[in-house]
Amino acid sequence: MSSDPRTAILDAAGEIFVRFGFKKASVEEIARRAGVGKGTIYLYFESKEALFEACVRLGNAQAVAELEAAVRRATTPELQVRAFIHCKLEQIARIGEKHRMKVETLFELGEEALRLMPELQEKEAALLARILAEGTTQGAFAVASPDHVATGLVETLSGLTVKLLTHSPERPLKAALDSFFEVFVRGLAAPRPRPHSKS
Repeated sequence: MSSDPRTAILDAAGEIFVRFGFKKASVEEIARRAGVGKGTIYLYFESKEALFEACVRLGNAQAVAELEAAVRRATTPELQVRAFIHCKLEQIARIGEKHRMKVETLFELGEEALRLMPELQEKEAALLARILAEGTTQGAFAVASPDHVATGLVETLSGLTVKLLTHSPERPLKAALDSFFEVFVRGLAAPRPRPHSKS
């Protein structure tokens, strides 16, 4: 655990919320896991709801930072889109591997976090829209509405979350997703001019 009490509390709370859901997670268990007294939690967070919101906001900020770093490492617009998709799927898979969730827990957490999810999705879509717009300007892509395409992809990835977090990864599903995203990325490409044939 971290030597900083606030960080230790957030780390412990994240684990407990994912394992037990919001309603069954107890402040006592979070305090025990963080190695602090129950009263210490209330020095930093006024309620369990405030603690949960801080966990979600922290997780969202870390997810966006990771996506931005993955995109920065890619050298072309096409590779940036691929890096975005790969990183997002890795993030979902990582949570799934660490905490295989029951559907009820996922939906309960989703209900509690619902009002914060649009904020995360907007940031993800803005990052992707920027990649698509820059790629279109450079002539790599032919995307008339980067904002719409970005929002559509982010919504598609969000829709996969429930399945990927509640089921063990299946090879056929992974292969299907790889094929789908390959077609998606290729579909962004600007058409190449055909060579003129000599008559």
